[in-house]
Amino acid sequence: MLAAAFAAMPVAASAAPALWEVSDADSKVWLFGSIHVLPKDVTWRTPEFDDVLAHADAVYFEADIGPLGQLALVISSIRMGFGAKADWLATLSAEQKARLEAAAAPLGLGITQLAGYQPWLAEAMIEEKLIEKLGYSPALGVDTILQGELPKEKKAYFETVGAQMALLGADPVDQQVRRLLTTVDTIADVPKQMADMTAAWVAGNTDALGKQIADDPTMDEGFTQALVLDRNANWLKTIEGLLADNRQDLIVVGAGHLAGDGSVVELLGKAGFTVQRIQ
Repeated sequence: MLAAAFAAMPVAASAAPALWEVSDADSKVWLFGSIHVLPKDVTWRTPEFDDVLAHADAVYFEADIGPLGQLALVISSIRMGFGAKADWLATLSAEQKARLEAAAAPLGLGITQLAGYQPWLAEAMIEEKLIEKLGYSPALGVDTILQGELPKEKKAYFETVGAQMALLGADPVDQQVRRLLTTVDTIADVPKQMADMTAAWVAGNTDALGKQIADDPTMDEGFTQALVLDRNANWLKTIEGLLADNRQDLIVVGAGHLAGDGSVVELLGKAGFTVQRIQ
């Protein structure tokens, strides 16, 4: 799931993540891929981006991650994550438990503690602690920064936090366990994975970014379909409506949704809109 979250390493002031303008005969919207967690010294804003932000009627995000969104996240986590419906830890072999413990212990997590949650949430906790240990924070992510700057009337959302949580926990427990173990087995690769993704994002290299996401071992075919492709298709309907209503809005969603096959950028082009890279 790290590819879905993304992260970034320190970058030069000349950074220019990809920005698109999408238009029909009489209106336009803009697309910008976000990074959800960042360290302190990342430069990502450009005059081009700030000009688009200033002229946008509203800014669409994936979901509200402000105070109300955080409250919804806590409630959803409690409802879905605690009290796993099955004792999934008991299904692991001694060797698998040892691998899980070896990955979790340096992060201050114990396997008994993790077993109290459904596997998808245990995986998310490991990833969150790892990202934190490496110096990244969601408080510095693109979405958090922008949502904190904008007035309420200029913010809009494609989804709710609850709906996102439901997607993460929708798969059968055995599939969740497989993804958890894959994360455990590839944890040593995470620093390089994050650096490579960030280098592609900073350079605006969406081809490289799309390939890196496609190669993420934790994103199996079904999970990619539900978490990325289906959501892209759902958002397309909303964006088409914005253009039909002659809106001039900025869409800020995870950069993975704007790269690779089935991306929002590709879907809009196939739907007949003019898609122009402006940064």
